[in-house]
Amino acid sequence: MNKMGLVYLLAFGAFVMGTAEMVVMGILGMISNDLNVSVGTAGQLVTLYAVVFAIGTPILVSLTGKMKRKRLLLLTFTLFVIGNLVAFFSPNFTVLMISRMILAASQGVFTVVALMVGSSLVEPQKQGNAIGIIYMGFSTALVAGTPLGTIIGEYWGWRPVFMLIAALSVLAMIGIAVWMPKVQEQKPTSIRDQLLALKDRRMVSGLMITFFWIAGYQLMFTYIAPFLETAVGMNTTMISTALFVCGLFAVMGSRLGGYGADKWGIGKTLLISLLLHAAALAVLPLAAATMVSALIILAVWFGAAWMTTPAQQYYLISLSPKTSGLALGLNSSMLQLGMAVGAGVGGWVANQTSLMQLGWVGAVSILLSVITALYSFSLKSRKESVLSN
Repeated sequence: MNKMGLVYLLAFGAFVMGTAEMVVMGILGMISNDLNVSVGTAGQLVTLYAVVFAIGTPILVSLTGKMKRKRLLLLTFTLFVIGNLVAFFSPNFTVLMISRMILAASQGVFTVVALMVGSSLVEPQKQGNAIGIIYMGFSTALVAGTPLGTIIGEYWGWRPVFMLIAALSVLAMIGIAVWMPKVQEQKPTSIRDQLLALKDRRMVSGLMITFFWIAGYQLMFTYIAPFLETAVGMNTTMISTALFVCGLFAVMGSRLGGYGADKWGIGKTLLISLLLHAAALAVLPLAAATMVSALIILAVWFGAAWMTTPAQQYYLISLSPKTSGLALGLNSSMLQLGMAVGAGVGGWVANQTSLMQLGWVGAVSILLSVITALYSFSLKSRKESVLSN
């Protein structure tokens, strides 16, 4: 298998793992009814996943730093399969919570290692594209994996969803075992070194780009269904269809972000995507006046939001090329933290004002990300400026 084929194999793994993370949101009610817990309690499955992902990823990446990358990819998928089987056989909610911890830990390590391996397989001028392809796997999970899992849950129950994910994981493992070459491991980064990295202003400001960006996105996305229902007048079927179509733009955005990072430079791609993102969120409450205008702005929003992802990952790698696992691990934690904060702030805004205010508040958060990016870019490295990349 050629190098780009291997990158797409990692993207398939990202799709499988991303589906396990996001599908719970579509089958939450089924889990609640089957295990006799409230929807609010069932929602802790999402919170726990984010917490374990955020805290566990940098620690586990550090502890597994000496392992061969191929072996580590296979180990993460082995644990991932076990986590899905535990979910399938879980007799109660507590055991299901344990399965989510296993899944979050394995996905966190896989995400970092897959991005490291994918970018190392290709030439330097194609690294942004490789990262974009891998992230296309995660965005495809949003487009196809989550709706498919929801449909399966509706007809056959929520447990078979996890069995199907386990089966797809085995296919990914076989592909990695057969075709993935040996990749040199990085020198392990201690927890102390990770904390010391937070003294680097460029790294901290780079991570804050992620925080403000994902917080602004999640602030609106968490409540997108009730927003479209109340503001635009869509029913459940129309909302599902709209999110599916917009999800396709998320996939295209991932590819465009990776291509742009290589073709136009990291800085320009990041700023363009963030400004489009902020503009789309600011206009969304106004665009809700008609269904057509709302759909157009939703498409721009999804595309711009996911366009940021590969460019941002590539930027952080460029800040710490010799310890890219450290940068990506910290960024994964920041993503989960930002998602939790965004969802919480969005709930507070909706309760205190209305759903119509979410877009504008989200746009403010994205603009803070733009300001942070400009500050981070101004801290030039000794060799070159990212804007001339």
